[in-house]
Amino acid sequence: MKVFILTDLEGPAGINGRGDSPVGNTTLNRPTAEQALVNEVNAVCEGLVAAGAEEIVVLDGHGGSNSIDIMKLHPKASLMQIGNSMPVVNLDSTYDAFIQIGAHSMEHTDGYMCHTFNSHAVQELRLNGELIGEIGISSYLAAYFGVPTIMVSGDDTACHEARALLGDNLEVVPTKSSINRYSTVNYPVQEVYRNLRETAERALRKLSEFKCLEMPEYCKLTSRFMCPNQANAGEKLGFERLDEFTIMYQSDDFADVWAQRLGWAPGVHKKKYNLTPEWKHPHSLAREAFKE
Repeated sequence: MKVFILTDLEGPAGINGRGDSPVGNTTLNRPTAEQALVNEVNAVCEGLVAAGAEEIVVLDGHGGSNSIDIMKLHPKASLMQIGNSMPVVNLDSTYDAFIQIGAHSMEHTDGYMCHTFNSHAVQELRLNGELIGEIGISSYLAAYFGVPTIMVSGDDTACHEARALLGDNLEVVPTKSSINRYSTVNYPVQEVYRNLRETAERALRKLSEFKCLEMPEYCKLTSRFMCPNQANAGEKLGFERLDEFTIMYQSDDFADVWAQRLGWAPGVHKKKYNLTPEWKHPHSLAREAFKE
């Protein structure tokens, strides 16, 4: 079995964060935070290997993709690091399961270090009228290729958000209890690691019980920004501006509408990467060539 793990840095136990301006987030104890993240990822990898995972790919999904020291990563895990020219989806239909580690809740919650992709710019995202955050967008991108999300870890608010979208069958591991955006009670880390190992093993063993999110027939994605000038770029590219703060992107293809939100003109991303459910990334092809 082949598993894809997406990480973020706000969700592990032990992360200390504050506002870095009237809005926004910053991680204060970065070395400790990065060690906490890799410890939690390694615990998940241990559980996955025990359940029969043959290949694990970890995408360092925080900021500049610079949060995981490969020298400390589990020996069975490959590390994917991304730049600004990569496709907007980083897994494909060759994977059996998708896991999110270190997640945080969306803006408009009381979750620890809550935000939606950009803590200095985005008030909210809505997919067909419903609020959606990073957990939801990532789960839809996995579902686009028929890969179910089987496990999410992060603060209690993030875990609640994940189950509200993906159902009570989703395996979750709370790592801390949120008080507000910059205050939390971290759970004992050894207990967290044990829960991560056991939950990852249990989730993969019951893989057949998980279902993918159903893809919308048509996608209207609205992004409401914090300042009117932040909506100017989208309007200049031809996307519909609903008011001073809000841009709307539309497509009958989820990956395409998300690519639009990230700056691609409609249809261009899908054409460039020949995006179909059978599509493979260059890194997958490289691994196959290496094995030969």
